[in-house]
Amino acid sequence: MRRAALAVLLLGAACQSGEDALLRGDRYWADSNYTAALAEYRLAARQNRNDSDIAARVAHAYLMTGQFERGRRAYEDLLKQTPAYTDQAVFDFIRLARTSMARGDRFGTARAAEAALALRPGLDLDEMSIALARHYAAVGDVDRALEFYNRAIGRRATGGSTLLFELASLIEQNGKCVDALPYFRAFTEQTSSRDSATEARWRMGTCGLERGRQAMAGGNAERAIELYDVTLEAGAPPHLLEQTWLERGEALLSLGRMEEARAAFERVLELSPAGRTQYSRRAEQRLQEMMTVP
Repeated sequence: MRRAALAVLLLGAACQSGEDALLRGDRYWADSNYTAALAEYRLAARQNRNDSDIAARVAHAYLMTGQFERGRRAYEDLLKQTPAYTDQAVFDFIRLARTSMARGDRFGTARAAEAALALRPGLDLDEMSIALARHYAAVGDVDRALEFYNRAIGRRATGGSTLLFELASLIEQNGKCVDALPYFRAFTEQTSSRDSATEARWRMGTCGLERGRQAMAGGNAERAIELYDVTLEAGAPPHLLEQTWLERGEALLSLGRMEEARAAFERVLELSPAGRTQYSRRAEQRLQEMMTVP
């Protein structure tokens, strides 16, 4: 309220002096008094409704004073009449996005960046990619989040392991854990955190067994074996390895790959001495059945 009242007082005083509104606005702008400058520019725009240069000043001043929606609408109207101001609009939106990012305002960063991208779809947002990726992930816009995570990872030659984990987790949470596997694997190769690497391997292993069983239920034993191997290569979770070897053996057996199946069932017994678990009992039973096959 104080700033608005100040602007009104300045405007009234300036009007009484007879000075041109545009010149007054430029003078206030030069003094970094953007609120007063905006008031003068708006007056000048009302007096000169078809002047694109004044309209551009108004749009620019809105964004400089943090009035995003008004600034966006002002630029929309301006660009319909004079597309030559597109570069100025993009610059203003990017400046506002960076200012918002510096304040930790992901929403403000995103909306300003979106406005810039609407005008320049191929725009390189470089350092803003991480903030945008995390914003879109937080609001559930998976496709946009994936786009910006990939941009951010692509620009970082080193130090991108955290982003790989975030990206893998996002894909996994979206019900596509198999698609997340390459990112989890790359993360385990890059991270220096043993605990984080262990978590990634657990999630890879869990995915491999679950999706392997689904593939097997769907009649695709070859694919099931590939997925079981994800779990076995990850070596985690440890409590699922016995079951995974058993399931792998069953898949191999269904394909008639007898020697490989036998080796898988024997591996089950190595992990759990015969008779100790349901998996070892089944493996032992399979081995006995295979011995009776001519």
